[in-house]
Amino acid sequence: MKLSAGTLLQGGKYRIEEHLGSGGFGCTYKAYYNTMGCYVAIKEFFVKDFCNREEDGRVKVATKGKTELVEKLRNKFFNEARTLFSSKMYHSNIVRVSDVFEENDTAYYVMDYIDGGSLSGLVDRDGPLAEPKALEYIREICSALEYVHSRNRLHLDLKPGNIMLDSAGHTILIDFGTSKQYDEVNGENTSTLVGQTPGYAPLEMSQRGGVSHFTPSTDIYSLGATLYKLLTGERPPEASEVNENGLP
Repeated sequence: MKLSAGTLLQGGKYRIEEHLGSGGFGCTYKAYYNTMGCYVAIKEFFVKDFCNREEDGRVKVATKGKTELVEKLRNKFFNEARTLFSSKMYHSNIVRVSDVFEENDTAYYVMDYIDGGSLSGLVDRDGPLAEPKALEYIREICSALEYVHSRNRLHLDLKPGNIMLDSAGHTILIDFGTSKQYDEVNGENTSTLVGQTPGYAPLEMSQRGGVSHFTPSTDIYSLGATLYKLLTGERPPEASEVNENGLP
């Protein structure tokens, strides 16, 4: 279901090196940028529950009944990634989007490749972090979120797996594929494509009828859940459990 190593994109501009991971809405790859002679990360839109891949790499919808939905989500993914690229979101703790394109009947966006691993991987490998180090990381992400929110955008999939560490040990917020622009007055968003990672998603992300009135507080809940993971080494309880019983 993923692109094979050696696959060329954009007429040979990018060469897929390895598959880094997959989520509900896409696959992420390490790729070599042949023109510039450096590595990049490429996010591919691929709804795992509804899509299949042809032998030639093209992405096809598995059932005709889901074609319209997948096409709608793909267009939103592409348009929102293009908006992030065109808006030039420059912040030291936010990954830089350098290219957006369509190929293989799907959409892609290109980011800086961050080689220090994720906070999730760090905690899973070394165990809970000391409070000063955890708060250092959280404060950096707070700065990134302040920047994002000041531009009327939401991340909507904040979690340790989407926070990378660069070579200097600083955090980099990645994976804006589900990012949304929101209306500051009424909280309405431009899309219903969201990530709902158990333990990190607040109650409003699972409300019946979809998502139409998120505010920055949605990201702040996920930030708190991320801190919980860093300090305990455990996945946070789901929002419904926290709502009913509080934290352990």
